[in-house]
Amino acid sequence: MKICIFYTSPKLGDIILQLPFIKAISQHYKTRVILCINKHIKIKKILEKQEYIDNIIENPFRRGRYFFDDIFNLRNELIKRNINYAFILEKTKGPAIACKLAKIKRIFGFGIGSQKFFVDDSVRLTKDDLRYNYTLQSIKFLNNLNISYNFKDKFLVLDNEERFNFIKKYENFPKPWVCFAVDSTEVNRIWPQKNFAELADSLIDKGIVKTIFVINHENHKKYFNEIIQNSRYQNQFVNCKTLDRSEIIYLIDMCEFFVGIDSGPSCVSGALNKKTFCIFGPTDVTLPRFSSMEKIISDIYDKNREVGVKRCGDNFVQNDSEVKTISVSKVFDTIVKNL
Repeated sequence: MKICIFYTSPKLGDIILQLPFIKAISQHYKTRVILCINKHIKIKKILEKQEYIDNIIENPFRRGRYFFDDIFNLRNELIKRNINYAFILEKTKGPAIACKLAKIKRIFGFGIGSQKFFVDDSVRLTKDDLRYNYTLQSIKFLNNLNISYNFKDKFLVLDNEERFNFIKKYENFPKPWVCFAVDSTEVNRIWPQKNFAELADSLIDKGIVKTIFVINHENHKKYFNEIIQNSRYQNQFVNCKTLDRSEIIYLIDMCEFFVGIDSGPSCVSGALNKKTFCIFGPTDVTLPRFSSMEKIISDIYDKNREVGVKRCGDNFVQNDSEVKTISVSKVFDTIVKNL
């Protein structure tokens, strides 16, 4: 039996959140799976090292005039691999069309919208399920398939040799090491950089850390500079802005623990089973389920937003007023308590 699982989002965090379900399908059928992802994820080599993944298919999954080119190319890839079963962990129709054209025997998908014309009708979700987050959608989908899952495993395991070579670059930096992930494309998630600076100073004062690696990728924001300008320990920060996605994963893995906002790197840390302290803005705290993650929320967190009006996230506050109410002392105390 050859199984292909599809997830087309170009966001790092989104594919990482699906790893528990991908692993569950692999374990249920007792075979390594082929995983088809958006080529912009750019962590193919790391994913192919996982014991539950056989190999990776990458596709741009573009819209407009390139849509059918990408779907036809995907159809050819599927035919070459002689796939028997397909699982589409979302409602997008492109992979479903490609599977149909490749004459795959069984095609399982959410079956919402036009995808319903191309997938098995026995395990479909409903349009109302779009009001719930991606994790809950996949939970319901696997429940319909009678496939069990858990969030306690380690879902990312890194190559020992590559890990060793990466760590060598930083061996002269004093330990303990911690990773801070401080930015996002969505401003409502971002904790103030002066707070990260104050938190860093407290951790250093207590001897909990000695070197802080800062992940910040937004080119139009000078977050790293803002942090060190507000810290008493400017020389104990390392700017990791130039690292690519694979290097960021190795960086997170080599640190003693992780502190960051609700974004892709925090999901990576959870999947690595790293002790993760995640600071949530006005989003859905139930989305990541990794057992190693400690979730830090505001005192005004509203559980009602965990269900959207028409789809998940359409009732999120779009500014950073809520995340700003989370105090440095609350984050620091949570770290000290759980280390």
